[in-house]
Amino acid sequence: MLHSLPEPESFEAPAAGGRRTPWAARDLAVFGIFFGLTVLLFPPLTIRALQILRPGLRLTDLSGAEQVILQGVLDLLLVGFIVFHVRIVHGESFVDTIHWFRNYQLSTTFLVSSGAALALTVLLVSSFFPPSEPPPIEKLITSSHSLYVFVIFGIGVAPLLEEVIIRGFLFKVLADVTSPSVAVPSTAALFALLHVPQLWGSWAGVFMILVVGYVLSSVRDRTNSLIPSLIIHITYNAMLFGLFALGTLVGGPHA
Repeated sequence: MLHSLPEPESFEAPAAGGRRTPWAARDLAVFGIFFGLTVLLFPPLTIRALQILRPGLRLTDLSGAEQVILQGVLDLLLVGFIVFHVRIVHGESFVDTIHWFRNYQLSTTFLVSSGAALALTVLLVSSFFPPSEPPPIEKLITSSHSLYVFVIFGIGVAPLLEEVIIRGFLFKVLADVTSPSVAVPSTAALFALLHVPQLWGSWAGVFMILVVGYVLSSVRDRTNSLIPSLIIHITYNAMLFGLFALGTLVGGPHA
């Protein structure tokens, strides 16, 4: 079973004049610049490359499965940059930086139950405030193939990449530069902001994803480990996407 409580040696000892940390506001700025350039340049450059084989291709012409894969590659680029910045630029341990520590405060059963409860709560609250039209994330499901890719990515890939980026690296830097009380709401807001394009039009969904982000960041802060928030995130997505996929299949997506 996965539990976590940072090993004693994982805690940073305070140094004279305050706690020593290699992180500064410039690290946030550097990541922000790389993130902005990646989001702005990677999709059009990818489309330009694909146009060699598919002339006239536009971003909106990509299938749901292709858009999901594109998002996955973009996230991998961000994680790759983080690894480079941590290991090469700062010479720090990547595992220690993202707080991939064992933890014994919260049992796996509790974490899994929390993730499932979060998903059911989001579905229940959202059902009282239905959007006028399906949000963009639902429009990605145009075939059974795109549905399978969507579910696999949403459960097996996205939670890990998002947790490493948001509650691994960014939470660590924010907490060191400011404080955990700033890092928790900041990373929760960023988590929600990144999901706004997928949930556009479903404002109840946007509010609930902010709540989910706050829960995940709070667990990350309380346990001082990325593992518990990752377990909750995976379970949350598995429950949410599993029910969505079941409903879509019953409704009969296009082949």
